[in-house]
Amino acid sequence: MNRSSDTFVFTREFGARLRDLRHRAGLTQLELARAMGRAGKKAGNLVGRLERGDERYPSFGFIADFLRGCRAGFKDVADILDLYTNLPTAQQKVFDKALTGVAATVPQKWRSQVTTYDLQFDLPRAAASSAPEQPKPDRMKRLERARKLAAAARRRFQYGQFLKREVDRTGAHLSDIDKTVLFNHGLEWFSILHATRKQRPATRESRQATSEAEFAKASRMPTPVIRHVQDAVRRHFARMEMRGDLDWLPSLNLEQYEANLLVPARKRGLRREQHDEFQRKFDAYDKARKAAVEQVWAEVQSLLDEAGVPNERRPVYRGAVGACCTAALATESGSAEERRQLEEYMLDPHWIRLGLDTALAQKLAGIVLARFRELAQSFPPDPHPKR
Repeated sequence: MNRSSDTFVFTREFGARLRDLRHRAGLTQLELARAMGRAGKKAGNLVGRLERGDERYPSFGFIADFLRGCRAGFKDVADILDLYTNLPTAQQKVFDKALTGVAATVPQKWRSQVTTYDLQFDLPRAAASSAPEQPKPDRMKRLERARKLAAAARRRFQYGQFLKREVDRTGAHLSDIDKTVLFNHGLEWFSILHATRKQRPATRESRQATSEAEFAKASRMPTPVIRHVQDAVRRHFARMEMRGDLDWLPSLNLEQYEANLLVPARKRGLRREQHDEFQRKFDAYDKARKAAVEQVWAEVQSLLDEAGVPNERRPVYRGAVGACCTAALATESGSAEERRQLEEYMLDPHWIRLGLDTALAQKLAGIVLARFRELAQSFPPDPHPKR
């Protein structure tokens, strides 16, 4: 039977918990297999596969027998099972993917406006009598609202890009404050044009006249400048209307998201398992290495302060610290290879032209090498094979 990638998979963490329960019971894998009623010399192999997480879909009965053999109960693994059962349902994941797809159609700065809501507006009104069932959110209503918010954000972005160019061109002689005021007036005109496009179109001219009069009085800006921007806004709005930009909505295909979510999961091969294990070990090692480099760099700032190194030249010394840390990991202390790697950086004419003081760099190297090697003793093992 094909299984969806969104169904329960027996994890390594679950296997590790079962192994801890077996150790607590003081049983070997073979002894536990016999306690479970499994016979044969290789019966312990199945217990080992379960504890390593290699048995992806063990039966409920096998887990029950394992716990029984350890004199444990489901309460001892309930917290791990709850991590899975508390995950969003497949339907919720389809909705979340669709919402993310809608938000991806607008610039980054407005995406939170599309995906963040006050959920109380999406909950249907509770019945007059106190019903035992909790009201459920109307997800389709939220998605439709998200599409409209995304379309509005896209329009604001297009308005803003056009209007900024127009104000800069029209008001080149104006101060930055006046340009901002003129920009906001242009946005107000866009708002009036859009608001009167389908509802109360007869009020458009009167609202525009009122807006122009109030702005001219408050800003004391020359009338030709104001009307030039207003005319440009009116023309651009008409072009957007002809192109269909004002009626655009992001496409929404829930069936496609659902089909992708329910694709049968492929069985992970041994090579993939080994790759994932290596990646986990490498990420832990690399994170510790980078943190140590940053710590050493922070500690040598006082030395650079004493030497009077200006801030604009410190990136050159930052590179020298990185070269020292690399040499500390790759070479033996005081070796010829260590000296060769450090001199390759410190005597490079390019860095010297940029302000690297060779004498100061050598003094820095003596401190960095010792300190970094001290910190490296607490690193997780480097997963790369030793040469």
